[in-house]
Amino acid sequence: LLERARFPRRHVGESLSPGVLPLLESAGARGAVEAASFPRIRCVHVQWDTTAAQVREDPRTEGLLVDRGVFDAILLEHARRCGVRVLQPARVAERRQTVSGWLIEILFSDGARQLRADLIADAGGRDAAAHPALVGRRMLALYAYWRGSHLPTEPKIEAARDAWYWSVPLPGGLFNLQVFVDPRDFERAHSNSLEERYHALLAQSRVLESSRNAQLAGCVRAIDATAYLHSTCVTAASIRVGEAAMAIDPVSSSGVQLGVQSALAGAVVANTLLCRPESAQIAARFFQESLRAASKRHARWAAGYYARAAARFETRFWQKRAAGAALQDNPKASPIPSPVMPATALTLSPQLIFADVPCLDGEFVMLHRGLLHPALETAVVYVGGHEAAALLQGFRAGCTILELARSWTDRMPMESGLAIAAWLVNHSLLETQISVQSGVR
Repeated sequence: LLERARFPRRHVGESLSPGVLPLLESAGARGAVEAASFPRIRCVHVQWDTTAAQVREDPRTEGLLVDRGVFDAILLEHARRCGVRVLQPARVAERRQTVSGWLIEILFSDGARQLRADLIADAGGRDAAAHPALVGRRMLALYAYWRGSHLPTEPKIEAARDAWYWSVPLPGGLFNLQVFVDPRDFERAHSNSLEERYHALLAQSRVLESSRNAQLAGCVRAIDATAYLHSTCVTAASIRVGEAAMAIDPVSSSGVQLGVQSALAGAVVANTLLCRPESAQIAARFFQESLRAASKRHARWAAGYYARAAARFETRFWQKRAAGAALQDNPKASPIPSPVMPATALTLSPQLIFADVPCLDGEFVMLHRGLLHPALETAVVYVGGHEAAALLQGFRAGCTILELARSWTDRMPMESGLAIAAWLVNHSLLETQISVQSGVR
């Protein structure tokens, strides 16, 4: 592992969504992170599409507020314990692919040396994502750290006329306050310094209204926060993970979670490329398609969330980001069906297709029988931990949800079978015979 900076070092992305801890558990790192006793996110104050602030509570309290310098150092130490050789600080001066693998020239403070590698995983973040395809409207984030009394003790998100704000209290008493703006509008603003523009934007916010003596604890910085997807995230001898592959809109607050997800999946893909080169195309297809689906899903969610603020402010900033929110839904998908009674006769949707699709299977990417349908964003292989195609194999038209669940009792409890059958109906893979006969969708 080649790491450019010494740890600990400050880094944005300090508010971790609840899905991060389960992912860290699968990598064996959850215990070390929880031992650091980072504060839990118990609620978020939101002032978005209404003038009054709302409090959204997290009953699971699995979100974390972390010092990224400490958090990243914990993960780095976990990597060392797993046998990873860490070179830090080290910078890649050149990498060249040859017929026998990669030659990498590495610069250290005391000189240079060369390494040979069969495969490179690029986790260099936005700096490594050269010329990606933009997914959302361009976004610029201005941020700075603050100290003072009576600073907010819980995360806040707030919408204003031409910007939005995200603030998080951090371990050690620091407070990170970020402002997201349109970069073109920001460039047109006439101010003498970045700090002056930052303060001018804060004047439109109520985030610091309760703190009388808040002071900057460092300089104001600006970073690109535009969502994007790299066109080629995997080859036979390289893979991109994290923001080297894709970035989602910051309004989702799930960037770290998605980065960890791509790394965990990328590890299986890399293992397949190295150990089963005959499956390289399958592995590459899986990785690229899964990232593309995640990018579309987050873009659709972000546009819908921006549309709520656009209805309140009706300014160009919001309308540009909400554009196409209604059109983002899959036009081929069936509307949400009415509740199906347990005794209603069912049949397979005529649009349902059984096909071999790539998926994660232990330590490798393999082809499995899966389900394709216009109502699904991606192919489905497993539902509730069971192979969906196998559950529907030999399906008898006219059977009910109850009968279908009973036919699976040798594989799962009745309660689980009912839940899976209901999922298949709610996602239009199974339809009522009445709706099929009448042409209702």
